[in-house]
Amino acid sequence: MLAVLVGTRPEIIKMAPVLRLLKKKGIEHLFIHSDQHYSQEMDQAVIADLKLHQPDYHLQVRSGTHAIQTGKTMAMLEEICFQRYPSFLLVHGDTNTTLAGALTAKKLHIKIGHVEAGLRSFDYRMPEEVNRILVDRISDVLFAPTARAKANLLNEGIEDSTIVITGNTVVDALRQHQRLAERTRVLSKLGVTKDQYVLVTAHRPENVEDKAVFTKLLALLDFVHRRTKLPLVWPLHPRTSGCLAKFGLKLPSCVIDCPPVGYLHMLKLIGHARLIMTDSGGIQEEAYILRKPLLTLRDSTERPETMSANFIVHVDMAKAAQALKAYRMNQVVWTDSLGDGTASQKIVEELQRHL
Repeated sequence: MLAVLVGTRPEIIKMAPVLRLLKKKGIEHLFIHSDQHYSQEMDQAVIADLKLHQPDYHLQVRSGTHAIQTGKTMAMLEEICFQRYPSFLLVHGDTNTTLAGALTAKKLHIKIGHVEAGLRSFDYRMPEEVNRILVDRISDVLFAPTARAKANLLNEGIEDSTIVITGNTVVDALRQHQRLAERTRVLSKLGVTKDQYVLVTAHRPENVEDKAVFTKLLALLDFVHRRTKLPLVWPLHPRTSGCLAKFGLKLPSCVIDCPPVGYLHMLKLIGHARLIMTDSGGIQEEAYILRKPLLTLRDSTERPETMSANFIVHVDMAKAAQALKAYRMNQVVWTDSLGDGTASQKIVEELQRHL
């Protein structure tokens, strides 16, 4: 039997096409959620938006240090494995849930499939980079989203026969839900109109848990507002809200803040923004697919396929100014390098060979 493990909203979104296809084909599987994310309500909203069946198991791991999250997930997942005897575990991405799942499965001699294998930022300060490398090293089937991801794996000595290039499931998810997203009324609720706002998402610890960096980020938002003359829409992650309060910082007056939004609302916000500023890997991909100008609020990216229209600026105003100039002069290129929307089909077909 197959077990599918997720732990965060992006993982639910990107694994939704796979889960839906498994159900359609009648392939028996367990759906396990570690609940690594801060807010159960946020995850439940995504599951409802995507019309997925409820997870068979909730591990209730919640927030904590890397060791606590990884250890809790391993202990509880091991117990489920002893009870249900899965022969194959499918994990996604680069979170502590991903690492915990792969380590647990390897110790129990359960085959591991890694969706989104081979992504590399080559920035070892990022805990996600460590997770990606470790999970790829011990996985049995590596579902690489792009040729570049496969090349990274081959360069690390991983056998060609274990790698399958699939495309990225984010394309599948977006295509399956874009029409539904267009029906939402999130723009009117926020008081903005198409192409007349900048969308911001920022929640990574290195951006919001360091007061000096957070202060620079807020100054950058004001700078972008002055350059574009547009309001900035920012759905605030719980971590971000908490750090604003902890540091006594205030949002610039140009920012329209709101609670976290569901997947369909976010798709519509991305699709109609003039510009996007984000530290999210998934939103980098979604913005690129939807041909949206993008400023990445990080020092590196594991998604180099987006770099023809994605500027890495972190909180640097000079870099942001250069990026805005490039967009004004149309010095960017978008391609279909992330896939054609059939990644989930390729993944499920390969899984059937191993079950």
